[in-house]
Parts: sequence; C-alpha cells; structure tokens
Amino acid sequence: MIHKLMTTTRVNYSGKLALIAALIFALAISSQVSAEPLSADGKAAVEQHFARLAQQQEMSDEQLIGGIETTLDTQITQVEQRFMKETCTKHQRHYDRQSQTCYE
Repeated sequence: MIHKLMTTTRVNYSGKLALIAALIFALAISSQVSAEPLSADGKAAVEQHFARLAQQQEMSDEQLIGGIETTLDTQITQVEQRFMKETCTKHQRHYDRQSQTCYE
C-alpha cells in the first residue's frame, strides 16, 4: 500500500513538474522570438505583390461590372419591347421593333 501511494505521488509530482517546465520553456522561446524589419528588397517585393493584387482586383471588377451591364442592357431591352408590344396591342395597333413604334 505504501509503495502504491509513493508511485501515485511521483506521477502527480512529475506531471506538475513537466507542466511547469513546459510553460517556462514556452515563455523562454516566445520572449526570444522577434521579427526582423524588412530589407529594401523585401519591401520592394511586398509593394510589387500588392500592386499586382490591386491590378488583378481592378481587372476582376471591370469584368464583373461589364457582365452585369450587358445582362442589364439585355433585360431592359426585352422589357421595353414587351411593354411596347402590350401597349400597342392594348390600343389595337401593331408594334414595329426596328422603328420602335406602333402603327395601324
């Protein structure tokens, strides 16, 4: 029974000691870590990277906006033609798409 108690005590003690040692080790490492400032070449590379990203974003935005404008123009044309056709029919006239007018 005494032997079992000693073994359990040693395991608990060594676990606590290991945890404390790990914390001290982690604090020692983290206090030593520091980033060096970028060199001129590094700064130039970062600036070039951000310039490329901005250029790609601008091209992507233009493409997206162009697609939306095309779709919107097509939809507006279709709605206008449907409106004119219905209006002309309502007034017992025919709709001419080319001239966009109603005639008898």
